[in-house]
Amino acid sequence: MDFPYATETVCFFMAVQGSMTVRSGPNKNKSMPWFHALSKSITAGYSGALFTNMFMGRPTAMLSNDIFFGACLLGFLAVNCLPADIGYLFFRSFPGELLHTVFSQVFRISGVVGFSDAAFRAFRENPSPYYPIPVFGPILLPALLGNMGGFFANGFDGYLEGGMPWLFQQAISSSAFYHFYAHDEGGVVGVTLRSAMRPAAVRIMTALGGDEKEREDDVLFAKVMVGVFMLSMAVLRMNELLGPKFSPFEIAKKSLTFGKKKSKAIKPANAGGSSSSSSKNKKNKKKNQ
Repeated sequence: MDFPYATETVCFFMAVQGSMTVRSGPNKNKSMPWFHALSKSITAGYSGALFTNMFMGRPTAMLSNDIFFGACLLGFLAVNCLPADIGYLFFRSFPGELLHTVFSQVFRISGVVGFSDAAFRAFRENPSPYYPIPVFGPILLPALLGNMGGFFANGFDGYLEGGMPWLFQQAISSSAFYHFYAHDEGGVVGVTLRSAMRPAAVRIMTALGGDEKEREDDVLFAKVMVGVFMLSMAVLRMNELLGPKFSPFEIAKKSLTFGKKKSKAIKPANAGGSSSSSSKNKKNKKKNQ
């Protein structure tokens, strides 16, 4: 993100999305006390920033970065406190929803990349004896970042009882691709992944106007691919398009299992025939007698 006030912009719209989640759900009648609604809006949008750094022994970003908490206050005011409810009505419309969907997703993209990098730097000196780099930490830390809000709002069982939530599907797939493509220089997964995608990567980066150095930059290409995937999924899953139940992974799962039908037990024809014939024989014997 290199446009002016990039951090402030994405933080504001992330806060707007958290406030809209609360205002369109538990506070749709504006019956919550304002502090309850504000606190719930903050945890809906910024639970990752509140808690995830603690797993790394670092201070929470909500206390160390004034922009985050300031954005939460402004986002809450924009959604709940403007005259005639124009903020809520605008962000509920398609242009407003598209606006906060895109910018909040840019916030998540930077979180996936940044937390994967941070975990890799922290753990790279202590890989397991089975692989040359740490595998799970740089994948799971970004996944926790994007799902703390669901755990905080719904509880462990409430959040997971319906299967793997979309935010988990998105975070694990994106962070796994980014981690192996950008960090795995000597392992079989990273080497195979880059060798398979390198021709397409060069063409894509050339089409995007990259110079010679950028065309060969594996980390930059991984960031671009993660960004394209996450941003396109966020837009496609809007209510006005494919809806929040859409998942390419579920489609792939169904396509792999399509056509498989449960085998039905069929009674042998001879068994049925023998029983009927035996009953007929008994009747004939009775008649003869």
